Amino acid sequence: MSETFSESDLEPSAEEASRKRRLVVDRVAVVVAVLAAGLVVGGMLALGACAAPMVFRLTPAPYSGNAMGAAFARFDRIAIGASCALLAAEVVRTYLARRHRQKITERLRRFAGIGLAGAVTFMGLVLSPEINDLHTKGVRRGEGELGMQLEATHKRAEMVGRLEAALGLLCIALHVFTLRTSSDEDEDDLDAPAPLPPGPR
Repeated sequence: MSETFSESDLEPSAEEASRKRRLVVDRVAVVVAVLAAGLVVGGMLALGACAAPMVFRLTPAPYSGNAMGAAFARFDRIAIGASCALLAAEVVRTYLARRHRQKITERLRRFAGIGLAGAVTFMGLVLSPEINDLHTKGVRRGEGELGMQLEATHKRAEMVGRLEAALGLLCIALHVFTLRTSSDEDEDDLDAPAPLPPGPR
């Protein structure tokens, strides 16, 4: 066996290369998750807090309701797609972290992602279609029985929208906070059970 060093001796081991790949994939998943959650939060703020009040103030009914209903219906499709990307990123991160002890922040991150996806889906598949259907019938908020139904549905949609924004911000913060580093990987290696010594057991 040669005692001289070669270039192959300086190359990272298979375990080190695998560790680097896991870190890169984890960072990519974090970027995807943060962008997806940010898209949902930004869209809700842009439509719900900025566009909707001005449209309803400056545009007469029923055009204001029809316009905002169409805008929210289109955004709902985008938000559902973003929530699917968020869940996919969460699955990747959970798989990569399967060999280390789970922290409470990582569990909370998963629940926040699932909650956000559920809220987005409920908004897109239940609340928005119901609101648009009532607007199509010419119903006005607070006028008659259907108007009261529209008012109640609007309030539920506003509450779910606030929940989406809060969960989205929480997802962003937790994904950044739980970003794994090389030191985390080293700790996982130290926590791994050591092989038993040779000899009779």
